[in-house]
Amino acid sequence: MNRAQQAASGRPEKTSTLQTGPYKLSFTAASLFIADSVKIASVYLRTNDWGEAKARIEDHNILQYDTASSSIRISRELRQRLKTLTKDQLELLAEGTQPEQKQLLWLSVCKCYSFIREFAIEVLRERFLTMDLELTDLDYDAFFNRKADWHEELDELKKTTRSKLKQVLFRMLREADLISEDQAIIPATLSRRMLEVLQPDAPMSFEIFPVSSASLLGAQR
Repeated sequence: MNRAQQAASGRPEKTSTLQTGPYKLSFTAASLFIADSVKIASVYLRTNDWGEAKARIEDHNILQYDTASSSIRISRELRQRLKTLTKDQLELLAEGTQPEQKQLLWLSVCKCYSFIREFAIEVLRERFLTMDLELTDLDYDAFFNRKADWHEELDELKKTTRSKLKQVLFRMLREADLISEDQAIIPATLSRRMLEVLQPDAPMSFEIFPVSSASLLGAQR
């Protein structure tokens, strides 16, 4: 079976560790932060050590925030996402096109936060596959309520925090060019390089995008 067939069938070459258990909801601290994420990935690739990368980013104010506390907070949040990516994925993030960078950062948040990953698979892609291309607030609310039945950490959230979760998730979707400003789902176009680096996390890495199996096969031909 070649890579195109593996991508379409969802058969993985290798499985990565994903966030499981209680939902981690710290993603409200930052949306995709594309430019900052690329900077952090580039520093890490020069050091191959996350501890040294952290020190360089903070000591030299590489993210260029006005306060040290902002730089530390955002750097910490983005690093935990980028740590989920493979070396090949990080290299493409640092050197790839902007569409590839956005898609890789969407992958990173889906790998880091199971709440976002499940929304991408169960709502975003399911809507796309059924050709229902409008993503509504009601879709999100139904998803949230369904998950809250099984996750106390959701059921116990304040109303303002619930609203913030939805606001940031939809902002990430727009930043990743997966939905438009009016929340219409935008089919994802995955480059040959993206198809290659997504393989270690298949089938999840393909299921989080609004993309069909047929288009995955076509992209490899």
